[in-house]
Amino acid sequence: MITLAEAQAATGGTWLAQPLPPRTPLQGGCFDTRRIGDAQMFFALPGERADGHDFLPRLAGSGVRLAVVAREAAIPGFAGALLRVPDVLRALAALGAAVLRKHTPKVVAITGSYGKTTAKEVIAHVLAGRLRVLKTPGSLNNEIGVPISLLELDGTQQVAVLEFSARKPGDIDYLGRIAPPDVAVLLAVGQAHIGVFGSREAIARTKGEIFHHLRPGGLAVVNGDDPALAPLAAGHRLVTFGSAPADLRAVEITHDALGRQRFTGLAGETRVAFRSGIPGVHGLYPVLAAWAVARELGLPDELVAERAAVHPLQKGRAVHVQAPGGALLLDDTYNASPETVVNLIRSLATMDAQERILVLGHLSELEEGLGATAATIGRALQPPLTHCFVHAPHTPGFFAQVQAAAGDVALREMPTLDALAEALRGFDRPGVLIGIKGARSAHLERLVHLLLGRRVDCRLQHCGLILPCTDCPALTAAR
Repeated sequence: MITLAEAQAATGGTWLAQPLPPRTPLQGGCFDTRRIGDAQMFFALPGERADGHDFLPRLAGSGVRLAVVAREAAIPGFAGALLRVPDVLRALAALGAAVLRKHTPKVVAITGSYGKTTAKEVIAHVLAGRLRVLKTPGSLNNEIGVPISLLELDGTQQVAVLEFSARKPGDIDYLGRIAPPDVAVLLAVGQAHIGVFGSREAIARTKGEIFHHLRPGGLAVVNGDDPALAPLAAGHRLVTFGSAPADLRAVEITHDALGRQRFTGLAGETRVAFRSGIPGVHGLYPVLAAWAVARELGLPDELVAERAAVHPLQKGRAVHVQAPGGALLLDDTYNASPETVVNLIRSLATMDAQERILVLGHLSELEEGLGATAATIGRALQPPLTHCFVHAPHTPGFFAQVQAAAGDVALREMPTLDALAEALRGFDRPGVLIGIKGARSAHLERLVHLLLGRRVDCRLQHCGLILPCTDCPALTAAR
């Protein structure tokens, strides 16, 4: 929460209209007039497809108390204040940082090539067992989403759990300037966006930017199973976690019939029994990261174990769904990287089934590493996996490269989602396990809807929106 006067001071903006008292409180921000909700601040951000200034008339009659713009504007029927700034995005960053400085919660920042959102959810859920927590909503993890998240602070929260993402070098450094962390968590470095970064080493350097603005005395929490990560936190207090020797180590790892892990956590002489509610071989990492953060913030080990076992799963992130004929779908459609595809293949092998099927959509931004990516995935296609269906019409050559490296698994290339759904219906019976994964832009959640018999009023074979289909304002079905 911040006042109008504080907002003007933080941004250095000029009032175009100011009908409200200077001490009028403001909480919550938005940049899409279709999703104002309870937000009291609107930011007219320019975008690739639209400019927020074009939608200012929609603020008339809304509950917005402050609109931040970059050019002369007047909004008939708008009862709030209008603040002009040189750069709306920078003003948003300044306001987010100002709100954080005002309310001073502990900041836990999380980054990695994959697993960020799941780890954020687990960490926030664990901490909420003892503390009042603000967390990044959904995947609002970029230069817009992080400050928007901070605008929800009202002075009651003790901890802010924030997710940091990067699409180019410098992005995480920028976010760290807005929200310097007390605890910085680095989960993994992979090949996501390698077409932009150029190399895994460049990706690692960018992820390591999360430690640039670690507060004095702050803690770096790093996945110790990748030896390349700890050096990125040099000069800071460090806790490592993983299944290899680490400060917090998982041993005695087992899986239940649905692939959920049980393990013993070791911290020196301390032993803690953990159960992860996340299906798959990667499920222990968010739990171990949460354990490290919780210990730093003073939570008891027993509470961490209790909360980690029951945290809610997120849509499209390794969620089990029963198909009408009895097959079990593992809906992991939210996003994909080469490493998470391999993790899913390994996870399917740990689950009880007579037949195990992988459905693979395209992977984004791998232009410079496509051949290596296809080979990595292909080599992972081995029994007990029985079938693999590939739907990647916008990645020429991908199927052939995967097929060339694959083991004894039946592969089929599917040109359309409808054809893919029809083929999979032939496997809808008890004892069949179907894992579904692709890039966010592949929108394979539409396939899940089709397999569940839900009508989806969208015939696009490729969609550039990053929203899940169930959140798409243009979609009238699959609700």
